[in-house]
Amino acid sequence: MSYLFLLAALMVAGAGVWLSRRQRASGMALMGLGGLGLIAIVVMQVWQTISPPQPKGSNRYEMAVSTCLANCMLGDVAGQSGSVVLLFPSRRSMNEDIEQSYENGFVPPLRHGHGRLALKAIRLEGNENDVAAFQNALAQDRDALAVISFAGAPAGIETCCQAQGPRFYIFDNSKTTHWLAALKDGRIKAVVVPRPGADVPGQEKVAGMPDAIFDRFYLLATSANADEVAASLKP
Repeated sequence: MSYLFLLAALMVAGAGVWLSRRQRASGMALMGLGGLGLIAIVVMQVWQTISPPQPKGSNRYEMAVSTCLANCMLGDVAGQSGSVVLLFPSRRSMNEDIEQSYENGFVPPLRHGHGRLALKAIRLEGNENDVAAFQNALAQDRDALAVISFAGAPAGIETCCQAQGPRFYIFDNSKTTHWLAALKDGRIKAVVVPRPGADVPGQEKVAGMPDAIFDRFYLLATSANADEVAASLKP
């Protein structure tokens, strides 16, 4: 569509050049109109480059989580190449649209990252509160560089996090603290939890840049502030 606008703007400007030889005022007006059209096309292209359209079906409230975790992960892998496992709960716990929103949140950060990272979605089979379900899912890619769990962290999650294994990042929507010990000793790198008391009037209506959305609705826990974040989750 932008090519059609570009062609139209050039034709108007060209007509203005031709007309200016006979009727200077009218020709200059057409040339100005064509020039404005070209400027509008350039502005539109720049805007689309710096602010790409949100993928269909995506929810910015959910995408903010994965954008944050993706940035944390990219800072840790330092240009390495390999697979990144996105671990999702069973379909009965998370529908396809939500899953796609989380996955789409990784796209912009990976575009600007160094190294070649391939996302691999794995869905839990069984109860997401059962650490055995996590172990079985993770066995599908033992060589992954990183694991991002959107299925939370069951009790015993530390048994899945080995010092020489993939880096772990977790979104715990259930506000548990099963991750606390492993986060403090570095086996889990980062955990995102919903910000206590944050009011979400309607997730589909949440708009804005990912960082602003995240700061409004979520908390990021690392080894440096693990106890503080965990304490804020207590009723």
